[in-house]
Amino acid sequence: MKRELAAGVAIPLVLGILFLAPALAFNVLVAAIALAALWEFYRLAEKTGHPVAKTLGILLGGVVLGTAAILWGPVRFETRSGALVEIVGRVSLFRAAGFALAATILASLAPMLSRVPPALALASAGSTLFGVLAIALPASTLCFLRRVSPLAVLFLLLVVWTCDSCAYYVGSRFGRHRLAPAVSPGKTWEGSWAGLAGATLFGAVAGTWALLPALGPVRGAAAGALASTAGQLGDLVESLWKRGAGVKDSGVFLPGHGGFYDRIDSLLFAGPVLAAFLTGN
Repeated sequence: MKRELAAGVAIPLVLGILFLAPALAFNVLVAAIALAALWEFYRLAEKTGHPVAKTLGILLGGVVLGTAAILWGPVRFETRSGALVEIVGRVSLFRAAGFALAATILASLAPMLSRVPPALALASAGSTLFGVLAIALPASTLCFLRRVSPLAVLFLLLVVWTCDSCAYYVGSRFGRHRLAPAVSPGKTWEGSWAGLAGATLFGAVAGTWALLPALGPVRGAAAGALASTAGQLGDLVESLWKRGAGVKDSGVFLPGHGGFYDRIDSLLFAGPVLAAFLTGN
């Protein structure tokens, strides 16, 4: 009952912000959820014995997500000159490289400033930086998808939901062969293939009549197949982290649903795949 009640409140809230509020409001929601998931990731890292510079990591993640929220929200860049586009692209690439370098240096210095034992310093710096790359950066693609169209975000959500639902119902009834028993004993190959088939069919239909007709049935099916496969991998990766930390859920914020990271693990892998399909459309 708690699970259904939580979903009954969360789903209409997210969809309302997605379709009725300005793009910036949705992007801020994405940033808040992603930063909460990043915090949960750092807690998992600490449970595995990796001390993390959580404050620095959240700050770096906030810069990534804040930049995405603004650039793919209220800001509009209209450029007609090819030379100007090239200059803007070079400046953006230079700034991104500069930020990556600064983040790496700060993450390297953080263990020393925090007096982390030298034996754990490398793990500390690596976990701090990896969290930003694995959660904040891919989460920013949701802001890009909202910039393309709210329907693009809905397409992503429905692809992941379709995959999860098909995988669960088929796997729980017909599953015989374990997909990754050491990581997630409940998942089966039968369920995984059912999830792939369901998401592919949904993508073809959505690319033909609704949601994203610009994709067409073939590209829609490909987007559904690849995004759902990436989503399943994202779910397995988070299960791997949780297994190593010895916990069932990444957090307890959502009754019956676990933590924020539990809810967006598939989206973090599937979002960039769909964004790649829609780049340039």
